[in-house]
Amino acid sequence: MHVVQLTDFYRPVIGGLERHVETLSHELVSLGHSVTVVTFQVGDQPAEETTGGVRVIRIRGWSTHLTAFHADAMRPFHPTIPDPGAMAALRRVIQRERPDVVHSHSWLAYSYFPQYRAQRGPGHVVALHDYGLACPKKTLQYSGRRAAADDAGQSCSGPRLAKCLGCAPEQYGLLKGAVVTAGLRASRVLHGRADRYIAVSDAVARNSRAVLPGGSRVAVIPTMVPNGLSELAGDTPRPEFLPAEDGYLMFAGAFGRHKGVDVLLEARRRMRNQPPLVLIGTSQGEAPRVNDPGVVVVRDIEAAQVMAAWMRASVAAVPSVWSEPLGRVAIEAMLVGRPVVASDVGGLRGIVTHGVTGLLVPPGDPAALAAALDSLLDDPQKRRQFGETARSHAQRFEAAVVVPQIVKVFEDAILGRADRQRDRR
Repeated sequence: MHVVQLTDFYRPVIGGLERHVETLSHELVSLGHSVTVVTFQVGDQPAEETTGGVRVIRIRGWSTHLTAFHADAMRPFHPTIPDPGAMAALRRVIQRERPDVVHSHSWLAYSYFPQYRAQRGPGHVVALHDYGLACPKKTLQYSGRRAAADDAGQSCSGPRLAKCLGCAPEQYGLLKGAVVTAGLRASRVLHGRADRYIAVSDAVARNSRAVLPGGSRVAVIPTMVPNGLSELAGDTPRPEFLPAEDGYLMFAGAFGRHKGVDVLLEARRRMRNQPPLVLIGTSQGEAPRVNDPGVVVVRDIEAAQVMAAWMRASVAAVPSVWSEPLGRVAIEAMLVGRPVVASDVGGLRGIVTHGVTGLLVPPGDPAALAAALDSLLDDPQKRRQFGETARSHAQRFEAAVVVPQIVKVFEDAILGRADRQRDRR
């Protein structure tokens, strides 16, 4: 099977979605399939290259030249409407590659939707990694005039044009927010141009159905992590940035209020036990200002060191206040036997089983978070028990388990198209 994957960004621009695409691509190649990744070309990146057996083709669209429209010129995300330049580039790629399946992972899908044909050409499978088909901000966090006063806002009850026009400017600014919102609403008519959808969690599937045509087939298959992460953690030397002794609390993720970093810091101040806290952040979001010598703040750490740090922590904290589509960091911590205390939101509910692999607490509640962390620190036996079970549960998110499920969706899409063609004869 030949698969073309569409994603706004790919290595060296990397995040959770891009890691998923990279892991999926390499695993498909290892299974004997061929893979081409199509992404935006940024800066002096090569137009084409092959890495790890995966062909990478970088294209430019009209939107990539609108540098003033992007907060970061190195991350020129695709608009919420078809981009004529990207459409032309994708048409040339598809004609040359002649794939069996096109697998879309981002808003770049909007430049492929118009080229989809139900009766001929490749199948089209769309991955839903977040709430981007329904929400201009992709977060389903409402920050309009009637929202809560804090920056994180509150969970949105569902998309409505007027509400989205009042909310999106909080993230994009007035003009850009209006353009992104209006484009997303107008492009709903294109959502039927796919054979299958894959959502990374029940939460994403449930909140996306409102903007999908009736009868759309949505499979729930989680984001994957690479095989062998636990072995990688064990083989990696102890990172130098860690506290002198193991047994600290740990957080990893973007430094933003939606991730609950401020909630975690307040929870630690309220805890009876106050072990060191390690905060590992990405380049996105402003790092918290911390004067506490017991809190270590580092950014942009290699994956191997993050895994080595998880292995030496006592408890993983995932205090998100938004409806996490999945919660990859919780999986990584569980793979090395760490119990997780997480917010009872979104896809985290499908990862952390309360009282079995960790504890779930109300989002944005530092008192409840402090109590849950204290309860695990007070009970080493429960931590070990939760951790051992967590390790077993997390293995179902490894690529070796997840990729065959995705391949089955690809095969179903191809067979469905063949059946429709026979019915026409």
